[in-house]
Amino acid sequence: MKKSSVYVVILALILMFVSLVSWIMNESTFAILASNLGLLILAISYIWDNRNGLMK
Repeated sequence: MKKSSVYVVILALILMFVSLVSWIMNESTFAILASNLGLLILAISYIWDNRNGLMK
C-alpha cells in the first residue's frame, strides 16, 4: 500500500469512529454525515488506486 492510501484509510476510519460516537450521543444527523463522508472517501480512494485495472 502506498503511504497516501494508508492516510486515507486512517482518515476514513476516524470518521467512522466519530460517526459511532455521534450516534451514541444521539446526534444522528452528524453521525450520518460522518459515516457517509468516510464511505465516500474510501470509495473514491479505492477507485482512484485501481483505475488502471478498471479500464481494461
